[in-house]
Amino acid sequence: MPSDLPTICEERVRLLREYSEAAGSYSASVHEMAALVTSGEEVRANEVRRTCRTAWDEAERSRLALYRHEADHNCTRSVNVRNISET
Repeated sequence: MPSDLPTICEERVRLLREYSEAAGSYSASVHEMAALVTSGEEVRANEVRRTCRTAWDEAERSRLALYRHEADHNCTRSVNVRNISET
């Protein structure tokens, strides 16, 4: 029965969302930088490289926060994905 499934803790959900958003921002900045490099716009590409680094730092910070929370809190990792959207 779905209600018998373990639920994910709210902090883990928050950290997962934060990590997902940070990784998405990093991905978008890498795509932008790649487009500028391939089009020969090196000056703008160099500006976006700084944005990439900042986005990567944020993604890494978010990943580490999630990892630490899972390790410290012993969150269940065998959770049905549907439960994430229910919280």
